[in-house]
Amino acid sequence: MASSRSKLRLQVPAKVNPQIRVGPLQEDGYHDITLAYQAISLYDVLTVSSDPHGPSIEVSGMDCDRVPATDQNLVIKAAALLAKYVSIEPTVHFELVKAIPAEAGLGGGSADAAAALVGCNMLWKSNVSDEDLMHLGAYIGEDVPFFIKGMMAIGLGHKQPLRSLGTGDHTWIWVLGVPFRGLSTKAVFQEYDNCLAERKSGQEDYLSKRQGCLEVPWGNAPGSLRGALVNDLEQPSARLLPDITTALDAGRSVGAFASLMSGSGSTCAFLARDEDHARHMQAEFQRMQLFREVCIAFGPVPGVTIMKD
Repeated sequence: MASSRSKLRLQVPAKVNPQIRVGPLQEDGYHDITLAYQAISLYDVLTVSSDPHGPSIEVSGMDCDRVPATDQNLVIKAAALLAKYVSIEPTVHFELVKAIPAEAGLGGGSADAAAALVGCNMLWKSNVSDEDLMHLGAYIGEDVPFFIKGMMAIGLGHKQPLRSLGTGDHTWIWVLGVPFRGLSTKAVFQEYDNCLAERKSGQEDYLSKRQGCLEVPWGNAPGSLRGALVNDLEQPSARLLPDITTALDAGRSVGAFASLMSGSGSTCAFLARDEDHARHMQAEFQRMQLFREVCIAFGPVPGVTIMKD
């Protein structure tokens, strides 16, 4: 989709993972992984404009002190990758306003990279297809392709195509609790390997769980799927950060349909019956002072979208 504008403003959602299944470490250095994605109504905003001195970026908002304003930012890496793909110079400036917490398992960095791919593609009138943008995004990070379209999908591992999911007419209502400390994804997977060795669990067990994830009727009412909401990274993350166990137990105590950790942590996601229940849980969590941030979000929602002036 071409654009005649020299400046574009895009919003991109966070994500939760209703299910994550992880297998043993493979020879290529990656773990086999199967995960369900859902885009939710918590948004970063990225403004993309032409700048002959670019690429450059300014970052403000939530956790901006944790987000590099350098060429190490995934937004800059995404712009450079697309520019190389279409054989132009990445003459662009970004203004990123964060609302998605950093290092929280909500996919903020990957979401921002997806917004950069879509925004630059429009600004430069490159006419690269969504499918090709998703393919490029996989070289930046495993979660990046999902945010191009959002809604719900199944990820099948490193650089594997996503499987889109039907979502029916159902709305999922989440209360998100962000602990005071984040977690390193690398450290979580290292601890997962320790857990796997202790359980003596291998590839056959993973393949069974993978098939189970693929067979879940994800378009059904969320309340009927709570038994399918599970994250294999929860145990290793809780070993590294015991506050996660405390938080998940608190969710069960206030009647959450389901309590699970999102991604590799440390955000905990609590499924509510309805909006009143969500507001009740939010108030209880704020009273308990378990989290540095508590918010309500809805899903599924579309991925990167252009904001009107």
